[in-house]
Amino acid sequence: MREELIAAIAEELGIEIDPTNTSCLCRVIYSATGKMALTSLWDCPENGEAISIQHFKKRAEEMLNAYLVIEPSIKNCFLQNIKSLSEEIYNIYRRNGFFYHSKYHLTPAVPKKSGTENCILYRGIDPMKKVHMSGLGMYELSKASKDRESVANMFGLQTQSMQDFLQSILKLGEWTRIDWPRDAQFLRTKPPFSRGYWQENPDREDQVSLARYGFPRKIYVFYRYKEDCFWQKQIPEWLVNDIRCVGQPSDGEYRRIASALLYMKHKLPPITTQVKRDIVQIRLGYRLPPAEEDFFKLYSWPINYDISTLTPQVFCREMSMNVYPIFEQTLETIGYQFL
Repeated sequence: MREELIAAIAEELGIEIDPTNTSCLCRVIYSATGKMALTSLWDCPENGEAISIQHFKKRAEEMLNAYLVIEPSIKNCFLQNIKSLSEEIYNIYRRNGFFYHSKYHLTPAVPKKSGTENCILYRGIDPMKKVHMSGLGMYELSKASKDRESVANMFGLQTQSMQDFLQSILKLGEWTRIDWPRDAQFLRTKPPFSRGYWQENPDREDQVSLARYGFPRKIYVFYRYKEDCFWQKQIPEWLVNDIRCVGQPSDGEYRRIASALLYMKHKLPPITTQVKRDIVQIRLGYRLPPAEEDFFKLYSWPINYDISTLTPQVFCREMSMNVYPIFEQTLETIGYQFL
């Protein structure tokens, strides 16, 4: 009975099931939890208001606990991290525009769809609609209608190539000489990037690179070495701020600039993939900019479910083979290389 129920859930979500494979069972439970959390957006509280943020998170926790009762063999994968996982599910949906905020309450986003001729991606649809899932993202294998949006527009992804993007922002501002303050950090432009993305010493070359300094808010600047001195050009704050971040400010958008600089230097690591039946394991060589990372996380499963700030699960994830071509094509258009 237990195996039949999990198999029925997997079939409804379009996820291949192997009752003996822990990773496979985790994928089913993770996706099912996300979908059931989304259905809470259509709940109708007695006061007639939209549901609260806590209501959404609580539904995710309740459903995950319920699924773990049905499938106790994978409890160790989730049990210590249920609250962290519900927070992760909430943030992935929030950052990808699945609902609107209004005084700590949530309402469903306007229904939208995008994709290719063979695969439609959905957001804000009726929770009773039967769709497949890859990670927390919903899709359907069918011929997409002509009124669909582009994937980039629907999820707020970069539309310019890295080269065009970099050239456009390099036109801003003026070059001025600088003596570096003590707290200055400089973009690491040569691997291994596992040592961190920043280094203490600047590159002494005429090629443009990236630096940052200041406290508590860092100032980001382009810099280069010319005529025996360093020159800088300040980058507008709005180009490095992650506008999807709630609470403390985040400068995660610097990764968009850093990736473009490394691309132009032919130093941006490729994205490697490994196909496992109907699943593609994707391993990043360099962390994606915020919007592209959000899209990546939406349509993929983490390798393990220890979700925390120390293990954000952003470099290696698994994605349905049905959705992967859309992800690959979208990032290749920007300039990323897949191997």
